[in-house]
Amino acid sequence: MNDGQVKAVSKTGQGVITSVLLFWFGYVAITLVVGFATASTMSAEVWQLTAWGFISSGGLVALSRFRMRIEKQPRTTLDLTPRPSSLGRFSIGFLLGVGSFGVHIAIVATFAGPIRFEWVPGVGAMAAAIYFARFLSTACMEELGFRGYALRRLTARTGPWPAVCLTAVAFGLSHLSYGWDLRTIALGVVPGGLLWGMSAIATRGLAVPIGLHAAWNFASWSAGSRAETGLLRMIDEAADLEQARAIGTASYLTIFGALTVAFWFAHRRSTKRSAVSPAPPEPKR
Repeated sequence: MNDGQVKAVSKTGQGVITSVLLFWFGYVAITLVVGFATASTMSAEVWQLTAWGFISSGGLVALSRFRMRIEKQPRTTLDLTPRPSSLGRFSIGFLLGVGSFGVHIAIVATFAGPIRFEWVPGVGAMAAAIYFARFLSTACMEELGFRGYALRRLTARTGPWPAVCLTAVAFGLSHLSYGWDLRTIALGVVPGGLLWGMSAIATRGLAVPIGLHAAWNFASWSAGSRAETGLLRMIDEAADLEQARAIGTASYLTIFGALTVAFWFAHRRSTKRSAVSPAPPEPKR
């Protein structure tokens, strides 16, 4: 590679980084403005967060399409149009998310001590539907912000793993503005970003990562392991709560790590199949 080619590649790389940073600047601007507007007009936090997520998602779809248009990127690079298969893919992601949360609870109960649940009076189907919409809205917003345009542009330049890692770290850092501590970000948010990023790469879309993301949050709310009152109250009867928390962290990292690797292998298998598949015959004129 001669000096001219090196400079051209370097310039292209800088252009991609600049484009992604500009997109993330837009992400911050949209979410801040919409967040301020919804917080100022809605008193109930769950409704405010739901509106914040869905309205911001609409803004991010528009921003993504605008960036792709001015960069003259082919539409196939990032197609945000829902397809007939999108609901099925979302359902697969959602079931996988709920199932993985169930496995997580089973591991903690097995190795840390018994866990039992009690129904919370007054929290029923209507509350579940509202919180489902709340977690779906913010999952859409965050997946569009980090696993949509940004991930696709970075993947084309750096390859899957660097792109997934970069977007996961950026996703984690974005939670600093919510007041999250660094330990929670490093051990909770970033591993989630790795899984959702690799699932987006493997499935070539956002339906599965949105399903995974929304499912894990909704399942944890339902089980009573979040700050908001859920359908159930989780009662951890472990003798050593510190040990139980450590086992919970290890279980979470193991499950998310295993799923991330599984999606990576699925992506590799799909890529190899595409490489060896014969080109379709030219249509007869």
